[in-house]
Amino acid sequence: MAVFMWIKICGITNPDDAGTAAAAGANAIGLNFYQASPRCVALDRAKDIVNSVSGVEFVGVFVNASANDVAKIAEDVGLTAVQFHGDETIEDIQEFQRLCRGMPIIRAFRIGSGTDSLESQVQAFDGLPIPLSAALVDAWSATEYGGTGQTVNAEALVSHQQWVSQMILAGGLTPDNVAGAVSVVRPWGVDTASGVEVSPGIKSANLVRQFVSACRQALPESSVSQPGLPRFEV
Repeated sequence: MAVFMWIKICGITNPDDAGTAAAAGANAIGLNFYQASPRCVALDRAKDIVNSVSGVEFVGVFVNASANDVAKIAEDVGLTAVQFHGDETIEDIQEFQRLCRGMPIIRAFRIGSGTDSLESQVQAFDGLPIPLSAALVDAWSATEYGGTGQTVNAEALVSHQQWVSQMILAGGLTPDNVAGAVSVVRPWGVDTASGVEVSPGIKSANLVRQFVSACRQALPESSVSQPGLPRFEV
């Protein structure tokens, strides 16, 4: 059976980097709308990025924004999916689902010292009327919501398919370590931001290409075309 590897290059801030990611074979481009992030992108620039490339998904990353604001930005920019990366509750996501029915949703879960287990965090969202399209696992930080470069303990995620099959592995992934993490965890997808940058929000074309290549080499069968984020309807 074919194994798929969905690859997202996150924190894109300009059309050139978006084109590089798409040409390298990434499946998705992440656009960060969290104002406290050094990778935050203005709405007009986000629209330019979306209009600059084709053949990829555009995932908007939000931290503790209201469902109304997320829905408006998703429509205005032309996002194809959204990622909730803050402290959003199941009620927050339900409200967004009401406003943007059918749009794929990624929920980020941070694991590490002082956090609940991934299993218990994921189970808290089992009551959603429309299932999450994927669960993204990032490293926990006391001061930041992501993009820290801290890695997740891959060994702790080996049995993740017991509670989440569509798992996206994030947290400090680079061209040098992603193959090892993928071979251990065998996630549905991977996500990187700081791991392919020369500075926050500015990507290295060489590192982006090396990252995608390392992912494909880790799971050679993943060269089969990826169908993209699952969509669910009630």
